[in-house]
Amino acid sequence: MLPGSRARLALGLAIGVFALSPPLASAGHLTVQVTTVQATDSGECDPSLEPLRARLRKVAGYTSYRALADERRTVGWHSEEEFQLPGGRSLLLWPKAMQDHRVVLQVRLLDGTRRLVDTQVRLQNRGFMVFGLGRDGHVGNGATLILLRAEN
Repeated sequence: MLPGSRARLALGLAIGVFALSPPLASAGHLTVQVTTVQATDSGECDPSLEPLRARLRKVAGYTSYRALADERRTVGWHSEEEFQLPGGRSLLLWPKAMQDHRVVLQVRLLDGTRRLVDTQVRLQNRGFMVFGLGRDGHVGNGATLILLRAEN
């Protein structure tokens, strides 16, 4: 971890591929799901996140996970999509291409005008990636995690 950056978990904490459902989008579009999760050291786990709990714990180190927001959209290739996240943050996505069964996305996570993440990722089709904000003042004694899923 970078010095003093307990506030951010490593970018791109990949938690693997989960074939949860068959592809929903047409060949010309991409289905993107963004789930914002509150992770804490105590409490219940959201039933919708229970199947991911063991992997989230391994990656993020917390025991309790609660979905704060969950949005799924069908988006066009090469077009910008903005997802509003709890706490005034936003996630900008630009689907670039499909290469070797992987979705290539440009990802920009903003807190107001400040860039927290600005990178290109390659997700296995129907796979998940987690971006973590580590100890986060928006959450109190916990972290905000953003689960990103894409499927063609």
